This record gives sequence, structure tokens and C-alpha cells, in this order.
Amino acid sequence: MPTAEDPQFHAAVVSTTHLSPSLRRIRFGLADPAAFASSGDPDERLLIEFGDDHRRSYTVRHWDADTGSVDIDFAVHAGGRAAEWARAAEPGEPVRLSHPKGWYRPPTDARWQLLLADLSALPAAARIIEGLPQGTGVHLVAEIPEPADEQDWATDAELTVTWLHDTGNGRTPSALPAWLRAHRLQDGPGYIWSAGETGASRQIRRHVRRELGWTAERFDIMGYWQADKERWLARYAEVEPQIEALTMNELSAGRSIDEVRDAVDDALEQAGL
Repeated sequence: MPTAEDPQFHAAVVSTTHLSPSLRRIRFGLADPAAFASSGDPDERLLIEFGDDHRRSYTVRHWDADTGSVDIDFAVHAGGRAAEWARAAEPGEPVRLSHPKGWYRPPTDARWQLLLADLSALPAAARIIEGLPQGTGVHLVAEIPEPADEQDWATDAELTVTWLHDTGNGRTPSALPAWLRAHRLQDGPGYIWSAGETGASRQIRRHVRRELGWTAERFDIMGYWQADKERWLARYAEVEPQIEALTMNELSAGRSIDEVRDAVDDALEQAGL
């Protein structure tokens, strides 16, 4: 019995577009557009099942209900089954898509927004920017492989963009946590949205939670992918019983979800994860 998380909507590649040296846009046409619906979140993500039942999570760059098409921007870096598939994908190739889900939830009183993204999160950040209303102040700090990967977007927002070249993205440790620590945030109530490598996202979350003292409604910070995944999974398997026990103990003690996450993050760091 499939769940909402399972890819169940049949689709096929309609077209491909070369966006930059590191990004390729693939448009999928849904076999039954009426059965699929956007979550309405600009950072919505879904699972794509392709090839030999291989699954990966990607941001919906654009959803067109009239044509029943979904645009996904794929990072086409060297290595990786999904990147290889995206580089070679041709019209007619079948896939299956899951229901989309997003996390972007700025509080209504936010006077400004800070978006932190590596290449994997750039499509979501772009869609957020394009949908912001006039007068919204937003600063995007984007970590990309090379200058040719920079993009421009049409937006009514008051947009500032800082590009970080040749850092993170599987090449070097992410520079986003250090950038955040080194820069003073704007005055007044704000909102931070961040997505990228899991270890970097954990550092960003720790800074926002502990050094800045922000509460959960003022930020959404996601890990989209894991660097050195095989080593990470092997090490996590060794400490998984302790992590699960810690989680249950914290919940039983009446800790909030954020406090539980803080404790788990500390335990993962101590385990070298």
C-alpha cells in the first residue's frame, strides 16, 4: 500500500535545458495531471524514482497545472547515480513522482529574510525569491561551484545576493556557517531559511538556536544531502542505539522538540557525524 511519501505519479521527460555548467533543468509531463497537486510551498520537494527503482529527493522549480508539467533543476556534478541519469536523460524516459511537501514558513511579522543555500537548494531559494511580495527585504547567500552558475530572477522583493564561489557542494567544507557567524543580522524580527549539506545545516541551526537564541518559528533549516554518505552511514549504524535511546529519554523528560534536536545534534557531533 503506497504512502504519500512513495513515488506513485507516472510521468515522463518532456524536455531538457542546459542552465549552467552545474545545472540541467528537466521538464516532466504527468500522465494524470489531475491527480497531482502542488503543496503551494515554494521550497516543496518530492521523490523522483527513475532507472532501476532509484530514488532521490528534489525541489520543484516550477509546476504548471495547465500543462501538467513539473520542472526540476538537477545538479550535474561528476559522480552520483542521479547526476549521471540527469546528464543522459532524453524525452520519453519514464519516472514516477511522489506528493510534494515544503517547509518555508516565515512568520507574519518578519521584516526581512535571510536565505542560505548551496547548489542543491538554489532552485528552492529562487522560487522563494520570485514569489515574494513587493517591499520584502531578502538577502540570499548562495554557495555555487563556479561564477558561471550565477542566476538572475524577476522579483518584486528588495533582493541582495551574495555569491560564494568554489566552496561546499562536495568540493570543500561549506562556507555558509562561517559566513553566518561573521555577519551581523539586520535589526527587527526576521526569518532564516537554509538548506544544503547536512553537517553544514547542523552548524547553522546550532548558531541560530544557541548563539542567536532564536525560537523555532523564526527559522527553517534543512539538510538536503550528506557529504561522505557511506562513511557517515557506517558510523551512524555504530551509534544508532545510543542516539535512539537519547531521543526517547529526552522526550520522556518532557523536552521540547527543539531541545531534543539540540541534544541529538550534540551527540552526533561527539560521534564525529
